[in-house]
Amino acid sequence: MCKATLTYLLLFSALSLYAQEEDFSFLETRPVNDKFIVDYSDKLSVKLFGSLKSNTIAHVNHETEDKLEYKPNESLNLGFGVGYRWFGLDVAFNFRGVNNDNDQFGKTKRFDFQSSIYTRKFAGDLTIQKYKGYYLDNPEDYIPNFDPEGPYPIRPDISTRRYGASLLYVFNHGKFSFRSAFIYNERQIKSTGSFLAGPFFSYFRMDADSSLIISEAESEFDLSQDFRGSEYIRYGLAGGYGYNLVLGHRVFISLSLVIGLGPEIKKSQALNGVPADTEAKFTGRVATRIAMGYNAPKFYCGFSAAGVFAGERDETEDYLERSVSNAKIFVGKRFNPPKFLTKKKN
Repeated sequence: MCKATLTYLLLFSALSLYAQEEDFSFLETRPVNDKFIVDYSDKLSVKLFGSLKSNTIAHVNHETEDKLEYKPNESLNLGFGVGYRWFGLDVAFNFRGVNNDNDQFGKTKRFDFQSSIYTRKFAGDLTIQKYKGYYLDNPEDYIPNFDPEGPYPIRPDISTRRYGASLLYVFNHGKFSFRSAFIYNERQIKSTGSFLAGPFFSYFRMDADSSLIISEAESEFDLSQDFRGSEYIRYGLAGGYGYNLVLGHRVFISLSLVIGLGPEIKKSQALNGVPADTEAKFTGRVATRIAMGYNAPKFYCGFSAAGVFAGERDETEDYLERSVSNAKIFVGKRFNPPKFLTKKKN
């Protein structure tokens, strides 16, 4: 992201904060239960972080559960974030010199946008991913005497596209705070949990020049199962539970598990003498969030991760597993906001 674009985003968001605060009031809970939550949204939060995002696929044998797992060359991004009121912005960069393993894992071209919005009543996720260039992560299972220090089998031809959105309603939003664990404009001071529920939607497509099955593994998998050009559309409703465990008012562990159910439409291309096909079935989806750290009135630090897993086991044919994840480690500090942010409109 160029500096001009970043400056514009920060300036526009800062100028519109007060004007839009009333428009978003229906997303909040006023007041919160101060025996469970301390509100820091009137403070300006600044943080430094490192993040690692991934987008994994795997061809799975439906009988043995053996798999050929492909990953992009994952890169550590470093960045900074700012938060005030309901607004938060994180910007990360891939610095030269931090990720120098293209010779071992190949080069991955990517556009990866993963955003989470946490109000007191809702938790929403939006994902837009385009990846090109993968490597086989478990070659030692199929290639005799494979050297893990040497180059991995590289597939620059594999590309994936993924679009997804989900929304969760937090039932116990007066006492349970997602924001304390993931954006730190609040602090959970007493352990509690909440039921969660809401809709989800996702689209996924994988393309490649040849099958995911390497020659050394042809005897282990069904060669007629070729996922090139396959598209998966999934939607439905999800429900689960989240819990914030607080130790000494400042140390915390946050866990949530949400299981979704709904139809999945799979569209397959005509390949290997098998005609194009469209099928629909009822499948599941698993989404998890985890965070742990230290949250004090002025200083905070921690680790967080979120992941979505799809690709339910098929009893009759090989299937394609898909998963997406985002992990982050960060340290931050809260300040009194500058006057132009707190100035009331006329």
